[in-house]
Amino acid sequence: MIRAGSIRFPFSLETPAEHTGDPPESCDVVVVGGGIVGVMSAWFLARRGLRTVLCEKGRIAAEQSSRNWGWIRQQGRDADELPIMREANQIWRDLATESGDALGFRTTGILYLARSRAEIERYEAWLPHARAAGVDSRLLTAAEVRAHLADARAAWEGGLYTPSDARAEPWVAVPTLARVLAQHAHASLHEQCAVRALDTEAGAVTGVITERGRIRCSQVVLAGGAWSALFARPHGVNLPQLSVVSSAAATDPLPAVFPGGAAERGLAMRHREDGGYTLAPGTFREFFIGPDAFRHLRRYLPQLRSELAATRLRPMAPAGFPDGLVKKKKKK
Repeated sequence: MIRAGSIRFPFSLETPAEHTGDPPESCDVVVVGGGIVGVMSAWFLARRGLRTVLCEKGRIAAEQSSRNWGWIRQQGRDADELPIMREANQIWRDLATESGDALGFRTTGILYLARSRAEIERYEAWLPHARAAGVDSRLLTAAEVRAHLADARAAWEGGLYTPSDARAEPWVAVPTLARVLAQHAHASLHEQCAVRALDTEAGAVTGVITERGRIRCSQVVLAGGAWSALFARPHGVNLPQLSVVSSAAATDPLPAVFPGGAAERGLAMRHREDGGYTLAPGTFREFFIGPDAFRHLRRYLPQLRSELAATRLRPMAPAGFPDGLVKKKKKK
């Protein structure tokens, strides 16, 4: 198990699988990947009456979907993302209504803190996008920031705040939703069941090949996260995808500072239901250089240039990394 202080993260490869049954021989659609995107894709497909099979190579939510910040954020999104995130916010509210407190969903707001006038101006320039999408974001003065963070010692010029933004507990919410999904008459979930390839005939999908045999289907949803590009490439589909490492830490229970998510240039935090905080170094990430780094360099170069100060370049991706130069072999 992965530990941070006395906090125990409940998912690793050693965790016993919950969804262990053999997959059916056929269905309407196969979902590849058991993170939040895969689980919710299967959720809505099954509710539409489609016979849906979800296949996960490891454990449900055992990768990024249980180790993220837990923010449900509209604030700061690209203008094209905002309508999607507004709908996602409402979906989370509907799910919370159906499940009670099982997801750890709370509407606690998200706060971006500004140490300079330039940051305030950048937030102000984004506000018209929020208004156009009907999102309740607003600028805060320095005094209003202090009211939200009464015991903070730093001096901020102001901030950007979205009261309708929310939080949930990643390592609780996704497995809980998966358990509910597994009880649906039109859905089945299968851990330790990697999908190796698509099965096609005359250019059309006729099924998938898994570790446990073939499943006949006519539709496939690829929700493999960082592994999606590797799966798609042998089938002639080029996903311009790069993988980065963004670290997060979980503290023991601490005095309450702010009930939601807050961030400034070097630190992001989110209060958890267990009384601790999830902490992350803001937008900082490590980027391991592998084949995809060269394959997609031209496409990602503008973003790399604009965020170079927040990116640590590593000379070689480690074995087993999605863009690793050496692929880690599966133990027999």
